[in-house]
Amino acid sequence: MPEIQTSTETNIKMMLLDPHGEYLNWPKLLQKTQKSWEVFCIDDPEVLIARLKVNHYDAIIISSSVKDYTELSVLRRVQETSPSILRFQLGSKLETPKEMAQKLELTHRIFSDPENIKQIAQTIEYLFKITRLINRPTLKHFISQKQQLPAAPATYKVLTQELSSDTTDARKIAAIVECDPALSAKIIQLVNSSYFGLPRQISHIPEAVSMIGIRMLRGLALSSQTSGIYPPHKNWKYFSFEKTNQRSLLVARLARDICQDVGVDKGIMEQAFLGGLLHDVGILVMASQDPAAYLKVLQYAVKEEKPLHAAERKIMGVYHGEVGAALMALWGIPALTVEAILFHPIPFLSTDLSFQPLTAVHVADALIPPVWQHNTSQMNSQLSEPYLERIDHLKDLHRWKLIAYDYKLLMNSTET
Repeated sequence: MPEIQTSTETNIKMMLLDPHGEYLNWPKLLQKTQKSWEVFCIDDPEVLIARLKVNHYDAIIISSSVKDYTELSVLRRVQETSPSILRFQLGSKLETPKEMAQKLELTHRIFSDPENIKQIAQTIEYLFKITRLINRPTLKHFISQKQQLPAAPATYKVLTQELSSDTTDARKIAAIVECDPALSAKIIQLVNSSYFGLPRQISHIPEAVSMIGIRMLRGLALSSQTSGIYPPHKNWKYFSFEKTNQRSLLVARLARDICQDVGVDKGIMEQAFLGGLLHDVGILVMASQDPAAYLKVLQYAVKEEKPLHAAERKIMGVYHGEVGAALMALWGIPALTVEAILFHPIPFLSTDLSFQPLTAVHVADALIPPVWQHNTSQMNSQLSEPYLERIDHLKDLHRWKLIAYDYKLLMNSTET
């Protein structure tokens, strides 16, 4: 099991940006939870940024009274300069779907009920432990290439920057992708595959953007480029990297459909789609970086009849959720997507009590047949009904199984 279970209480330093003094009493309420945390109240965004340059902080919290453009600007600047800092919004406000999608990408959580101090404190502590878990030196070393951490794919970075612009549109996004002919060809291949399920053939990137949306196209670009960074070893033959990526498209689509069934915010749905695309990227990284060790993982899983994640931990000391989450966090992927990748085979380690991208990715991965299996050992997640019961969605499972039926047929029909 991941180290999150055994992490101990640690002092956490936070800054609260509260220009209008709306939450002056909030730090005192937090102290009543018996957490030995420090909260510094700031009323000026520039002071907050300046303090980050000279002092270490673990988290920033932004009052919902901060103007949207100021809030998003602060969140982006903090993410760029101090990517490991936890970022929260305190309180709720009316926001457009676009604003909410941007906010969900830039924050770790939005606490709509500031009075629920106990739950907020538990969530902050949980997220701080996750941050330490995926930033362990062993994971950084594992994903490194030639003793250097891999940089985020250039096209993905440019697309992300463009998405944060107030003037972005589909034409600009298409133009960015079209600057990379190889990537353009790969995306056209992906969206026209049976795994993506579009109603008609797409011949150009602008069409793809109009059909699937900007954020989903960005996710496809990231998935495709990651596969280029971690290719299969020339002698690898135990499961297909290409087939694994194709299956991830089905998981992403099913995760999106599950979100639509529940009626969650579009931003959550987009993160679930991205999480589905990338949930098994850690498997590909591990098999690419150390194919001999990963073969031992598969052999151990078969011999001992162990789940894949348990076999990975036994043989390699880490499991694919940790590896994938560490890589994606390094590249600035949204926090809820990182959590979905981290815990998709073991969702009960999450402390969330509500539907999240993790929920959709876990269920989708469990319901779609795996690329590799041998007797009782297989690569996909084993459905956790206790987890679904805890978040009060076990009652929805029968509908989700019906939604998954066509995806299962498609997966089985394309097996080689």
